[in-house]
Amino acid sequence: MKILIGIESFEEMKARKSVRASRLARGERIKPERRITFENSADLLACITPQRIRLIKAARQAPQSVSDLARSLSRHRSAVHRDVKALARYGMVAIRRRNNPGHEQVQIVAATAGTFTVSAKF
Repeated sequence: MKILIGIESFEEMKARKSVRASRLARGERIKPERRITFENSADLLACITPQRIRLIKAARQAPQSVSDLARSLSRHRSAVHRDVKALARYGMVAIRRRNNPGHEQVQIVAATAGTFTVSAKF
């Protein structure tokens, strides 16, 4: 699945959703889509950092634990954990818990889409 990421005001989102609702009411088939929208470019750029893009790419190759991601990306585990939480909040990665025998549960991180398309107007 593809996820569209962009900047959209509340009014723009409302207009887009209204068009989709009208099309559905007329019985038209519309393509399902997933979008992540930010209200302004500063919020988008704060979320989509080069380190987080690397993290998403690594999680897309194979779901893995936060510790494994930190090791493969040569980053501190706490920084990766913080980025995973932020990306999960926006739906760019999914976290599932897996039992780790003899230890606590481990968080497994996976990308939620095969492709993320970012579109921004300034």
